Amino acid sequence: MSIRLKLIVGCLGLTMVVFGLGLFARSSQQQIGTIATRIYDEALLSLSYLRSAQNSLVKLEADLRDRLDANATLKTAPRLQQDDPKQSAEIRLDDILGDLKVAADRAISPAGGQKVEEIRNRILHLRADRFVSTPAFLQTLKVIDNELDTAVEIFAGDGYRFRREVGDLIERADRQSQIALAGGVGGALIISVLLSTLIIPPVRRAVGIATAIASGKLDNEIRPSGGGETSQLLTALATMQTSIRELMAAQAASFGSQIALQNTRFDAALNNMSQGLCLIDAEGRLIIRNRRFEEMFCGGDDAPAAEAVLQDERYAALFDTGDRSGAIHALADGRRIAVSSEAVPGGGWVVTLEDFTERHRAEARLTHMTQHDLLTGLPNRRQFRERVAQALLRRRGGRNVAMLSINLDGFKAVNDLLGQPAGDALLQSVSARLLDLAGKGEFVARIGGDEFGIVKNLRLDERPDALAEGVLAALSQPFDLHGVPATVGASIGIALADELADGEAAVETLLKNADLALERAKSEGRSTYRFFEPEMDAQLQMRRKLELDLRGATDRGELELFYQPFVDVETQTITGFEALLRWTHPELGNVSPAEFIPVAEASGLIHAIGHWALLTACQEAATWPDDLVVSVNLSPVQFKNRALVHEVVDALAAAGLPAARLHLEVTESLFLQDGETVAAMLEAFREHGVGVSMDDFGTGYSSLGYLSRFPFDKIKIDQSFVRAVDQRDNHAIIRAVIGLGRAMDIAVIAEGVETAEQLAILQAAGCKEVQGYYFSRPRPSGEVAAAIRQFGTLHGRRTGGARSPHDRLAPAARLAAG
Repeated sequence: MSIRLKLIVGCLGLTMVVFGLGLFARSSQQQIGTIATRIYDEALLSLSYLRSAQNSLVKLEADLRDRLDANATLKTAPRLQQDDPKQSAEIRLDDILGDLKVAADRAISPAGGQKVEEIRNRILHLRADRFVSTPAFLQTLKVIDNELDTAVEIFAGDGYRFRREVGDLIERADRQSQIALAGGVGGALIISVLLSTLIIPPVRRAVGIATAIASGKLDNEIRPSGGGETSQLLTALATMQTSIRELMAAQAASFGSQIALQNTRFDAALNNMSQGLCLIDAEGRLIIRNRRFEEMFCGGDDAPAAEAVLQDERYAALFDTGDRSGAIHALADGRRIAVSSEAVPGGGWVVTLEDFTERHRAEARLTHMTQHDLLTGLPNRRQFRERVAQALLRRRGGRNVAMLSINLDGFKAVNDLLGQPAGDALLQSVSARLLDLAGKGEFVARIGGDEFGIVKNLRLDERPDALAEGVLAALSQPFDLHGVPATVGASIGIALADELADGEAAVETLLKNADLALERAKSEGRSTYRFFEPEMDAQLQMRRKLELDLRGATDRGELELFYQPFVDVETQTITGFEALLRWTHPELGNVSPAEFIPVAEASGLIHAIGHWALLTACQEAATWPDDLVVSVNLSPVQFKNRALVHEVVDALAAAGLPAARLHLEVTESLFLQDGETVAAMLEAFREHGVGVSMDDFGTGYSSLGYLSRFPFDKIKIDQSFVRAVDQRDNHAIIRAVIGLGRAMDIAVIAEGVETAEQLAILQAAGCKEVQGYYFSRPRPSGEVAAAIRQFGTLHGRRTGGARSPHDRLAPAARLAAG
């Protein structure tokens, strides 16, 4: 029989034992349940009904006795059928009979049931006798009551006997359970012993034989018997023992050839190592070496023989005795050798040597790359910061440290027009000129993009602006970019360490101060230098404060739109209003748009603020007369939002304002971004019916080019031309712009009109629409309606009549004052 079959039979036997115990337990539970039911039904319930009948009888007896006493007072002895309570007695007797019927049905013994039936018959007889007197009736009830006591005693005796029977039954069930449990445990033990006897000894014998074979004993006596798995296992062990014995005999026969083969393989591995290896005995003699060892030390004309390498003074330090790991030696020929040696049991050392020269050079190149700019070869920003920190540490005797932050003017134009190769060549040429200019104690670096930095330890009599002037002069000379001449300039910010302490914080401060000075140089015309001044930092802090405060200005209601009218000088009527953003700061008061708009653009807040301004302007313009337009300025930054067109359309829909009554003003700096994308967005505005105006026309370099790329609805002559309109050149420009607009069918408006003389010159030049303080300052939205009414009243919208230009100008001035 197989082990598997034995286990299955044993498990089935155990299962049958458990199943038998379960059936027995279930039978015992059913018997106990039956006993419990009988106790309730036959003992408790029957006795309860018997007691109920007796109690009802006693109560009936008491009631009749009370009535008998009452009749005795009248000295009468009427019969029962003559009494009023006859019907009540019959009803009670019926209840007693019902209780006795239940008690008789559930009686435990026949004697108890027979006794109850006798009582019921007596009550039935009494109930049928309609002429019995009350005393006789009471007497009969008394007898019945006594018989009920006897029945109760019989029922109680029956209950006691039933209790003894139940106890005997439970005791028998307990004995039977113990016997069944003992039998089940015994059966399980017998099955377990049988399984152990049938399975464990053969398996233990097989394990012992396998252990002996594993330990090298190959003469074990193996006698398989039977046909089960243990017999098969013993047969397999016998076969394995025979095979191992034969294999070891064959290996012993070819051991010599195997040793030779292993030596050949060892030599091949040794000679193909990338490291040199040698074995030195306890007397310092070279015992073993590989091919790489000879290549490292025995090649060349003046190289020693392999046996003499250890005595060569050039290499003596490599073979010092002792345990070392990873020590690197620099040899006189420039090589770097990593040495690792380890003692050998019995004396001597194994030394491995690796030529680290190329790796060292690669690491040096990598270190140089992490600290230098790949294009120009100059130190990068990281190394520049380290050099600044070193310069601060080396200050002695009141000497100062100067940092120059240099930014090229016009680099982007060169890169865009001539291509990136030309831009790279320009940066390399700039680097060469700065290196030529730098003297002792000056460190030049490329900080990033077209920005360079110089740090210098100043002598006591040395001025940093002399170095800055030299840089400006050197970089202002033309550059030859692959045969194409190019000229750029430079803006320079200068910061002095002065009383700054050493450390990382001082480096950060110096870099920041130089950048602030550079920004000042850019803003003041470029191609110049500026020193850092403390108020620059104060301006930076103020800029940061403005950015923080501007973030919640819309929600706090601090932002407001003011409106300045557009005036048709021929009809002297208002044609629309320009929406101008105003900010009333809770601490600073009115903040100029020239201050907070750049902050909003740089921080990205312009998107949310611009959306609010657009929606507010549309909602407020919807309350004006239908012939008035509202003009809203858009920042170039807002055009980076691809959803801008949808925002404009949604704002018009939300306000219920026709698209023709909205004009959007943009500046030509917008086209310095992705021109094609910007033109597509402007065209989308036109397709939705929104007008587009070019603001500050004439102040840039490519205004005419942008007019040819996109047909604007209106161009605004910049106020810088209007203020100096009496100058010949400006007058000519204004006339040219007006003529250009007339030729291209584009409306022209002049902004910044402040005097009657300016207005008269513009009218003479053909300008039909103007805007400026001469007519009205920007007004809050609450004053727009009044301004419209006042302007209309002053200019004859209601009174009519022709007026001369002079007559029309004076009321306009009064409106501006109002």
